Amino acid sequence: RQIEKTLPEGVKIEAFLDRTKMVNNAISTVEKNLLEGALIVIFILVIFLGNLRAGLIVASVIPLAMLFAVIMMNAFGVSGNLMSLGALDFGLIVDGAVIIVEAVMHRLYHSRHFAVNNSITQAQMDDQVESSAGKMMNSAVFGQIIILIVYLPILALVGIEGKMFKPMAQTVSFALIGAFILSLTYVPMITSLFLSKKMTHKENFSDKMMKRIQGWYEPVLKKALAFPKIILSVV
Repeated sequence: RQIEKTLPEGVKIEAFLDRTKMVNNAISTVEKNLLEGALIVIFILVIFLGNLRAGLIVASVIPLAMLFAVIMMNAFGVSGNLMSLGALDFGLIVDGAVIIVEAVMHRLYHSRHFAVNNSITQAQMDDQVESSAGKMMNSAVFGQIIILIVYLPILALVGIEGKMFKPMAQTVSFALIGAFILSLTYVPMITSLFLSKKMTHKENFSDKMMKRIQGWYEPVLKKALAFPKIILSVV
């Protein structure tokens, strides 16, 4: 209005700002990234764990950790945008759950203790999950704590950098804390309830694939250990 007073007669200013397209593009990009990321992680989990139920157990941590992150974002006033939500890495979120579920599966399906069993009771399953999860909890917990520590320096940023990158660090930290809590409580519980009590000792696609990968890797590992000075120099 103040500027219009200085304009020639008949000339007026019409302010127009439509951010609908930009906002819709940002939302669709976030949705696409989150959906594709989740589907890829679930697909990889099922292939490498060789068990659909185990893959789904681990994958279920993703929406629950996301829910925890969104609740915390709402509580701390962190906006959901392309920078904060687009930076979520589902591979990091499921890291602890993978360690625990894989340890339980290895104990049930590959240990000599259950080599002749065709099925186990719920009580036996509870005992095995408790034992396996207890042994692997340090690895799962420390892995997530180390990842969390990496993001802490970003929270110290100020100015434009802080405004841009703090929401990203906060969102990832919230999701990791949620996954951390779930790994300690939900994952062992749902593994005990949901994992099949029927024992199958035949090699599946995952077992064959991992054996082949190990077969390729062992010669490389032996050569690397045999020539440490050369490897160190190249590195």
